[in-house]
Amino acid sequence: MKVFDMDSHLREEYIMDEVYRLEGKFAHLTPVRLSGEKNVRAKFKHEFQPWPKEVVAHFSHSRVYDPQENWNGGDVARRQVGGWDMDVRLAANDKEGIDHQFMFPTQLSIPTYIEGELGAALCRAYNNWVKNLVKGKEDRLWPVGVMPWGHPEALVDELKHCVKTLGFKAIHLTPYSHKHTLDSAAFEPFYAEAAKLDVPLMLHPASFGELINRYDNFFAMHILGRPFNCTAGLVGLVTGGVFERYPNLRVAFFECSAEWILYWMHRMDDDYKRMNNGFTPKITKKPSEYIKKNVYVTCEADERLLPLALEEFSENRVLIASDYPHFDSEYPGTVHELKERSDISEKQKQKILCENAKDFLRM
Repeated sequence: MKVFDMDSHLREEYIMDEVYRLEGKFAHLTPVRLSGEKNVRAKFKHEFQPWPKEVVAHFSHSRVYDPQENWNGGDVARRQVGGWDMDVRLAANDKEGIDHQFMFPTQLSIPTYIEGELGAALCRAYNNWVKNLVKGKEDRLWPVGVMPWGHPEALVDELKHCVKTLGFKAIHLTPYSHKHTLDSAAFEPFYAEAAKLDVPLMLHPASFGELINRYDNFFAMHILGRPFNCTAGLVGLVTGGVFERYPNLRVAFFECSAEWILYWMHRMDDDYKRMNNGFTPKITKKPSEYIKKNVYVTCEADERLLPLALEEFSENRVLIASDYPHFDSEYPGTVHELKERSDISEKQKQKILCENAKDFLRM
């Protein structure tokens, strides 16, 4: 059985001058390296600020990745080399027992939230860079194409570039942008093209957001960021009629657990029962019907209510994700811990580790 890791991360922010080497009208905005480290201490002069500086400062947790801090013995800091060295990453995957792995940038907001043509240029630079990063290792390492959600006019062009030119297997879907929710008409051409290409979409949450940004510490922001962002995306896709209009779209949600989907599925159905007489013009079915058909989620290997999620949501729609090399990854125990569970069947384990990913990817 092949194991599919649906969510890992690069540390592209350690080598920004390589990743975002811009050309043409934005060449002068290419980041300038100010220090030599390839770790969290790397410093650059750049103008890519998708969020207010004070918000980013509140979210700071750099010491967990700082090799000089020795946080929790320094294992997490040493692991970050796999964020830019693909030989190190493959060795880590072998240790974890992973055969195929999807990769997102860590600083997703830089290319996806920056507005206008600059955002589109950053996405193009990142996508071309990451394609070259995995050259010769494409059978095991699979980049997720990032889209310029801050410049909707360029979405279709970048989608075609990622799928047709670069050969990427999946595309990142934002929870929302600074100006639009996911059911906005601005994104309609993107959905139409994604449906035409039959490409799976991966809604990876950001760490920030309008309400999250009001908090002044990493602990609170990290707790809220994933579920708040994923929920905003789910509500937009379901209640906004995106799945109604594009019934074959496949969207996976990350870093919230499989338990998360149960509450929102139940809550949306409960509201629909009371409001479907005039208040739900964009959908014709119960929200859970769209969710069970169009949505996949990743689970945590140790989440207590996983058996309930497999029963009430779907054992055919749950995937596994390592989140390597981040500090909250269970590496190197993600796969092992799931395999050792006694409260789910061997068939369910095989589905989570392999078969559901193959279905999501149409393999």
